[in-house]
Amino acid sequence: MKRTKNTRISLTFLSLILFSALILLIPFKTKASGVTVYNGIDYSSVYDFDYYVSRYPDIAYYFGNDPQGALAHFMTFGISEGRQGKETTEIQTPAAGQGPLSGFTVILDAGHGGRDPGCVRNGVYEKNVNLSIVMKTKAMLEAQGATVLLTRPDDTFVSLEYRYCFENIHPEAVFVSIHCNALAGNSSISGMSAYCYSPGNEKSFDLAACVYSGALYATGAKDRGIKTLSDIKVVYYSTIPSVLIETGYLSSSAEFPLLTSPEYQDIIASGITNGILTYRILNAS
Repeated sequence: MKRTKNTRISLTFLSLILFSALILLIPFKTKASGVTVYNGIDYSSVYDFDYYVSRYPDIAYYFGNDPQGALAHFMTFGISEGRQGKETTEIQTPAAGQGPLSGFTVILDAGHGGRDPGCVRNGVYEKNVNLSIVMKTKAMLEAQGATVLLTRPDDTFVSLEYRYCFENIHPEAVFVSIHCNALAGNSSISGMSAYCYSPGNEKSFDLAACVYSGALYATGAKDRGIKTLSDIKVVYYSTIPSVLIETGYLSSSAEFPLLTSPEYQDIIASGITNGILTYRILNAS
């Protein structure tokens, strides 16, 4: 099938997408430092403005005079980034059914699986890295109140046809497929990329931009851009907003140890989670 023109997005613009969602769409109001209510729910048991500002210099810089903005940042990004909003023995997450992603459904697709290992490098199967990142992302999304569906919860073979049919029976959802890349004979190529097919759904590119920018910003990976392609079935045949993200190159001597590291996988997962949170804010009804 014919490839469309590649779409490149600069790191600066990608970062602005994340931050502009808060600036443009959350009604910030200067209130007393005791504000703890977000989306009608009181988070005073886990959040205190003075503590949040004093603990994190960047929060003090951006939200020192904006208690409502600081609370919105904590609920939208802070929890998934592992920030504490109050002096407690452990970070607490919203109760079940609450949080900024309450009522929002996300389908996570771990690429390959079972008899289809994906790319293989140094005895590591792509399918296992994909599934690990998916499960970490699932936990973070659920901590924000999202309903998360999986195309495969374990090392099972799932056809492409099953994946896009599974997408399309959930019209309320968004779809994020997680992969790793590889290039035979070249260990120097690295970076992150994403794929969507916006003619299939007008919001697919919006989702791709948010998810990709979130992951790119979190990891600092090389920006290889967002591409709108018609030859990737899980996005081409999707009737819901969908994106496939290549989180890095297992064939890269620099990225292989990162992609196989649980800590780096956590960073990828948090970036994807933040991207989905941003998409949710941008498309709040």
